[in-house]
Amino acid sequence: MITIPLFEASVAVGGRPNQQISPMDYVYHITQRSGEVQKGTLFVALTGKRFDGHDFIKEVQQQGAVAAIVEHEVMDAEITIPQIIVPSTVEALGTLGKIWRCRLNIPVIAVTGSVGKTTTKELIAHILSAKFNTHKGRKNYNNQLGVPIELLLLERGHECSVVEFGMRGLNQINYLSKIARPSFSAITNIGMSHIEILKTRKNIALAKAEIFEGMDYHGVAVLNRDDDFFELIKGKANCRIITFGEHPESDIRISNIELSKKANPSFQLNGHAFSMPNCVGKHHAYNAAIGCAIGTEMGLTIEEIAQQVSTFHTPEKRGVVSYLKNGALLLDSTYNAAPDSIKASLYTLSELRQSEKRKIAVIGDMLELGTFSEEAHTHIGKVIAELQGGIDMLITVGQYAQFVGKESKISSWKHFENADLAADFLAQHTRNEDIILLQGSNSVRLDIIVTSLEEKFGVFGK
Repeated sequence: MITIPLFEASVAVGGRPNQQISPMDYVYHITQRSGEVQKGTLFVALTGKRFDGHDFIKEVQQQGAVAAIVEHEVMDAEITIPQIIVPSTVEALGTLGKIWRCRLNIPVIAVTGSVGKTTTKELIAHILSAKFNTHKGRKNYNNQLGVPIELLLLERGHECSVVEFGMRGLNQINYLSKIARPSFSAITNIGMSHIEILKTRKNIALAKAEIFEGMDYHGVAVLNRDDDFFELIKGKANCRIITFGEHPESDIRISNIELSKKANPSFQLNGHAFSMPNCVGKHHAYNAAIGCAIGTEMGLTIEEIAQQVSTFHTPEKRGVVSYLKNGALLLDSTYNAAPDSIKASLYTLSELRQSEKRKIAVIGDMLELGTFSEEAHTHIGKVIAELQGGIDMLITVGQYAQFVGKESKISSWKHFENADLAADFLAQHTRNEDIILLQGSNSVRLDIIVTSLEEKFGVFGK
């Protein structure tokens, strides 16, 4: 259990207590959720669109809260716990997360990048769990609120932590890095995600490179040697660098990537054999290379790392394979999409060594591309055209995805305004043993199609 004197916490967040704080009061737990309050909790009253934490001060007092951090004092005679008034409870939460993290002298591994950061975070945590009591950030807890909240879940028994940094603009990863103080920082790649806001890939690279701002020279940066912006990012790192990729000068050299009949990758890292029977696509070799770099630095053997990699399962809706009872395969990547990730998925689909089976690509809109939307979707269409028969049928869903179809040169192309209409079409036209890739931004709801096909044909396994 981690403890912080309440007075120290109050001073750290720049708070003004509405009453004197006893030097004997300690904080054993910090949360922004009233339902998680227990004895010795410091409650942070956040304000959102649907709630206001200030409305729960009396409730958390009854549950054992030792104090509350607020933006304005809640006037109620029944509230007797100290209320520590700050300009911003969001910033106070970040400061508390930093304090909490610094109470533990453990490695924190931070992962960012345009594509693959969640899967890579999960894989690193899975590798390290072979030897360490590993904390990992939960799904979507990767922003200015989520990262501090995750760090506040650290306990004395944890031996390392793996967190993900997301961003939508400049100075956001900078903020997160100075809170988490990473020991290792990994950048998967630089793509087009959030180009609507940042305008150029160079700006995206600079925003990702902010991950080094909270590190000191004892830290380690794990960088993609194959990425277009490697040299730029390398120049921003103020610590030791380990590189990965197929480039011959990579410290973790990826080679001999192959796909099984079900698109499961096998490959070599520095000449050592690796396989990922529960993952789909060649790009997982890059995720594994990052995990290998960090695992080796943390004292795991190559054999231990390879064993963990072989038992790793892709997170939900990020390349999960469903085996339908009619023999069809669904490659479910419906959680999110960016040009780079869709290209990787299309290459995977086209390279499957099952020529007798029909390969269908269901592509939904890629959102948050702004003025680059038409250009990005057109580019994906050109990629499909270059595959020269690697895709047998194309189904596009949404507003911009039609540009994919127009450039694809696929004769059997169907476009639908929404996922429900596409689901109805596929339910009628899916053949036994088809291989169907589904990928698009989460809000396009291609998961409706997955559910529809699984319900109609039944699921043999995942």
